[in-house]
Amino acid sequence: MPIKRSYAAQGDACATSHAMELLGDRWTYPVLRELMLAPKRFAELEAAVRGITPAVLTARLRQLETSGLIRRTTLPAPARVSVYAVTEWAAELRPVFESLARWALRSPVRDVDGCGLTPDAIVQSMLTMARPLTMDPPLTVELRLADLRVDPTAERYRYRLHWGERLSIARGEAPEAVVTIAGDSSTWANVLYQDSGLDSMEVAGDTAVAQRLVDAYAGVLEDAGAFAP
Repeated sequence: MPIKRSYAAQGDACATSHAMELLGDRWTYPVLRELMLAPKRFAELEAAVRGITPAVLTARLRQLETSGLIRRTTLPAPARVSVYAVTEWAAELRPVFESLARWALRSPVRDVDGCGLTPDAIVQSMLTMARPLTMDPPLTVELRLADLRVDPTAERYRYRLHWGERLSIARGEAPEAVVTIAGDSSTWANVLYQDSGLDSMEVAGDTAVAQRLVDAYAGVLEDAGAFAP
């Protein structure tokens, strides 16, 4: 197998070329996406990055660690398990990825029929596509999402959502939430972007608040110029 030479080794000093070397591998972005909100165990990454094999994931994690994009750490008690996390440097890619997502929506060759989104992917999509609205009164919601394409009994990830002057979402419980929305992450994506209706999710609490959240995403793909074949 031929040895890949870096752009710099061939005399190209362009920093953007180097960025593409760091990020351009097929598996790099999905791995980083799944670590942006919180650290994950190897098994969680293997389940979330669809199509990757354990051997390829191991090699990709090793390369990302060598490149300074991720690090291995141990969660505090009582978990005390080994996990992977993005570095502070890699976390700076969040606005870059959001811009790339909005740009890619206009691609004439993007075909996602039959596809879905992981819990962390739809949450990051929500952050990317949220309009710059001020919610008055503010929304406080707990999301509990699982990728049921992988496992019908998959554990649900919890997210704290607050939308006042701007939208913020973080991993974790939201005891102050006035409504909880639970279910499959791909189904939730369809509720937000395809107007499939909240009745496809489990909603406990103030349904009016849940509907206000859904209404905030009405037409956002069209507003972003998403390509419609």
